[in-house]
Amino acid sequence: MTSQMSATSAAPAVQSTPPSLPGRRPRPGPARETERLLAFMTTPKGDSVELGALAPGPLDDVFLDASPGTIRAGEMLELPRMMILAASADVILEQTNKGFMVTGTLGRNNECRLIFHHAFRRVRCDVRVPNGAAESRITFLSSPRQKSPGLGELHSFNLCRPLQGLRGDAGGFSTTLDYHADPLNEVQGILWRGGLLQISRISLTP
Repeated sequence: MTSQMSATSAAPAVQSTPPSLPGRRPRPGPARETERLLAFMTTPKGDSVELGALAPGPLDDVFLDASPGTIRAGEMLELPRMMILAASADVILEQTNKGFMVTGTLGRNNECRLIFHHAFRRVRCDVRVPNGAAESRITFLSSPRQKSPGLGELHSFNLCRPLQGLRGDAGGFSTTLDYHADPLNEVQGILWRGGLLQISRISLTP
């Protein structure tokens, strides 16, 4: 597991909120939400099904069929390869010249889960911390098992608040998180809590 960090010239933080995304729906109660998550993470296997199955191949784009827009606080959006759950703050899907990124709002109340359809042994993602953002944490979540269907926490990265830039929003930093999971403890999701982040280029390897 490595973490590579390099300073970059950051683009301005999100200033306006895109329209709500079609297909999003209110998050159900805890029991119903758990049921939906387990169904999403279940894969047919012969005459039975497997929970938290290892992916058949690598994925370079988990944002398949995504559209720019907002997932309001308390809503969830299901994509073919990933489910996005917004907790106490809006989550924004924003298109860039390299694909899509997940971002949120200024403040400390961001909480978003990105749940993958399959489990993976290696996860790489680019994370940018805009100037003025509060401290945040990225946690990789373990894949569930039939005897233990919950999403446990494998490893967390704390991202400190960047120093204030000299010219408004022209500051912040970017880093690449590269996590290698142990066998039987594969990754099935990412949990982001705290300050504003921009998460992009999620690359997954089984």
